[in-house]
Amino acid sequence: MIDTFISARRLRLHTFAATCLGFTVMAGAVQAEQRDIVIGAHEAGSHMYASGAAIAGLITKHTKQTGKVLAVAGSGVWMPMMEAREVDLGLLTHYQGWLAYVGKKPFPRKFDIRTALIGGGIAVGLYVRNSSPIKTRKDIRGKRIGYKYSGAPAIGVYAEGEIANAGLTWKDVKAIPRTSLYAGQREDVTERRLDVFYASVGSGISRELDSTIGIRFLGLDTSPAALANMRKVYPAVVTRVKAGPPGIREDMTLVYLSTYLVAYTKVSDDVVYRTVKTLWEHNAELRKSAKRLRGWSTDKFASEKAIIPYHDGAIRLYKEKGVWTPALAKRQKELLAGK
Repeated sequence: MIDTFISARRLRLHTFAATCLGFTVMAGAVQAEQRDIVIGAHEAGSHMYASGAAIAGLITKHTKQTGKVLAVAGSGVWMPMMEAREVDLGLLTHYQGWLAYVGKKPFPRKFDIRTALIGGGIAVGLYVRNSSPIKTRKDIRGKRIGYKYSGAPAIGVYAEGEIANAGLTWKDVKAIPRTSLYAGQREDVTERRLDVFYASVGSGISRELDSTIGIRFLGLDTSPAALANMRKVYPAVVTRVKAGPPGIREDMTLVYLSTYLVAYTKVSDDVVYRTVKTLWEHNAELRKSAKRLRGWSTDKFASEKAIIPYHDGAIRLYKEKGVWTPALAKRQKELLAGK
């Protein structure tokens, strides 16, 4: 009875997701063996969506299963769906995943997730219209900026860290609640609903907006005091970004967020094993599928720097490939013990 209920729910989800992606799912397609692997991600135009689409494509091409992307506001939406067995895997940033794993705000409780692999990373930050009088982060005081992001709550934390870098709090700006990072961002920019925006470098929306109206990222204040203010909000990692990408008109320092592919703990070991194996053995194809995936190299998949324990199915693959070292095994025990 329970299995039938879960299968029915998955069929409804897959029908919805497939319709969004332009596919058709026939009634009665659910079989005893799981056929679809559903990956939770942000909306189209985001780094997470592009990564999810590439992963789903490789799963479909190189296995007997079908990869599907569920594009929603963010992990605040798809993570609860894991518990209902409607989503198998999900893409999020390392800190966002850790907050969900340990149940810290903005997540209301712990979510039972495990790392499948650690992918590449993205540079993220605040940007403005190129015509904006705002030149530095100090100039955003009193300006309109999105916050809260209830559908992807960790983004609200990241945005808070960005303004803290300028010595500001939400009380110092005009904070406008948003549900999603990317849904409506185009209109927020073009219709001047906000003055300051948050996005990843190279994202679809930043490329589009830079080519149409012109945008400009605001580099971090790299003084020790400014970075310390930022890290009071969350443990931000920074990176140097060279001029060239859309909106990056000069060399600057921005925040770096590594990407985790996570799985619900109760997803079968075989599903996670086959997924990670596919991405490992077809890694060159994955990295060529999109510029932003060039950093998804196999040497990063299993890392001693992981902050969420690995799924047993992933560990099985890493042992098979000979990369599951004693140091990784030790780190796994520490993470499971809450260290």
